[in-house]
Amino acid sequence: MDITPIIQEDFIVLEDTSTISTMIGQLRQYEKRAGLVFRNKKYVGLVEKKKLFRKRIDTTKEKVAKFVQKTPIIGSHADILETAYMLFKSDLEFVPVEQNKSIVGVVRAIDVVKEALNLPEAKHCKVEDVKSVKLPTLNKDAPLATAMNIMYQNSVDHVPIFESGELYGIISHKDVLRKYLNWSPKRDMSARFNKMARTKAAQVDSVQLAALPVHNFSTNENLVTIQRSASSKEAVKKMVQRKVSSLLIMDGNEYVGLLTVKNLLRWVASLKVPENFNIAFVGLKKLRWDDYEKEALQKIASNEAFKLQRQIKNEFSLTLHIKEYEKDGRKQKYAINLHVEFPGKMFSVSQEDWDWRTAVRKTFNNAKNKAHKMFRD
Repeated sequence: MDITPIIQEDFIVLEDTSTISTMIGQLRQYEKRAGLVFRNKKYVGLVEKKKLFRKRIDTTKEKVAKFVQKTPIIGSHADILETAYMLFKSDLEFVPVEQNKSIVGVVRAIDVVKEALNLPEAKHCKVEDVKSVKLPTLNKDAPLATAMNIMYQNSVDHVPIFESGELYGIISHKDVLRKYLNWSPKRDMSARFNKMARTKAAQVDSVQLAALPVHNFSTNENLVTIQRSASSKEAVKKMVQRKVSSLLIMDGNEYVGLLTVKNLLRWVASLKVPENFNIAFVGLKKLRWDDYEKEALQKIASNEAFKLQRQIKNEFSLTLHIKEYEKDGRKQKYAINLHVEFPGKMFSVSQEDWDWRTAVRKTFNNAKNKAHKMFRD
């Protein structure tokens, strides 16, 4: 299973020379939490609103370039488990997707988890099977600064709060951004307020807000919870419907932990799906390629074979024959022939293209279509 169905073309493009205030305006307009940053049309990283929270900056003067976070880039045909692992290790909400050396979209962590839970290996996963987050107990009268420190130290967007040992509510980055950074819609429409918010007096007020009790910022009613015995699919469905990245895990009426998208990513990335295929390469030695290109071919073929495995559901062997056969200036055309053999059956498919990566992937797509038809018939 690859990420193609969940690639989203809806993402914010930011220039690294833009001001932070311009960036915030764009993100708010399109209801995004982060944007992809480009320099002279080349991708350089992303910027997240929440990463700016701890910094005292003049948003009208500071440039986006100063706050760019470098990220990995995933291929448009990457395997779903590979993508889950990358998102988990990089602690990102989404990663940019590249095709033909251009950024064509993004893949969100929640969509990766949702798709991965459709795998046969994951269909019985319950909330209690996923390692939950155990956070320090936060009293409702604790200062806001304490809640923010817990968020940053534990890489979470939500922190439950308590009163006399009982669950009282939950505070999120979104709650704080709305109130702490004065992101009320009415205030945003006020030029007078925005002008005053940049004064030194306003900065002093902001600092004082950090000492206010967290219950001034938290959500205390209609909390989004999930029973520990519920399925992970049900949990993800709630996250999508309520637009949250964390759920309060309950055992009956007792709070037992926090379920986050990152926890689910960790579980998905840890799935062990054994490879039941082997690949032989023919013609590879005849190519005048650098070693890294040969390794790239082997990796792409292995990833594509892994996807094919889900359709064949049996041990199989592949012979991939690659050949250069036509040239046009510096361009080289490639022919790929793939022979697939498994108990009682065999078939061959082929494809040509000026780009060998495209030729390989199209050949494997032909193989998947062929296998699907064989098993359907």
